[in-house]
Amino acid sequence: MTYIFLQQYWWFIISLLGALLVFLMFVQGANSLVYSLGYTEDGQRKIIESTGRKWEITFTTLVTFGGAFFASFPLFYSTSFGGAYWLWMIILFSFVLQAVSYEFQHRKGNLLGTPTYRRFLILNGIIGPLLLGAAVATFFNGSNFFVEKASLTNISAPVISRWANASAGLDALLDPWNLVLGFAVMFLARILGILYI
Repeated sequence: MTYIFLQQYWWFIISLLGALLVFLMFVQGANSLVYSLGYTEDGQRKIIESTGRKWEITFTTLVTFGGAFFASFPLFYSTSFGGAYWLWMIILFSFVLQAVSYEFQHRKGNLLGTPTYRRFLILNGIIGPLLLGAAVATFFNGSNFFVEKASLTNISAPVISRWANASAGLDALLDPWNLVLGFAVMFLARILGILYI
């Protein structure tokens, strides 16, 4: 096997995982429409029950997507994912918020109440796809960091990439093309969510 073949093989695997992840965003799309499509308490509960069985698949695909990048292209992973650090942290936090919401909203004596957990699901349904699309757009548009391979030989600070400013990747949201892809993923997730329900 040649190096070019392996690169193409891994890009195919990563592209397949990315496409699968975007398709599975219908869970977030349906979450963002809980109050819009579920006019009654029973309707809202049915929407949440139908998507509640599938959220783990989306989260697992997200983690596998990141793991495939790390396994196949570690330099690309460290610079690109590090280049949008806060973006990825907010995405992961929104997915954790989703998991907590599914788990605790119907428990007796829950601290925040069912409506709060449903609002968390709506927040995940909007923020998750929007920021995921914007973060993936940084793969094409780049992020505001510098890559210096020579710094790996520096014993005191062997870091290959560094930030150009103190935003740690949040400035990716200021690029309009990143936001265009983010809104496209969010729109697709909402449409798929409507079709799923």
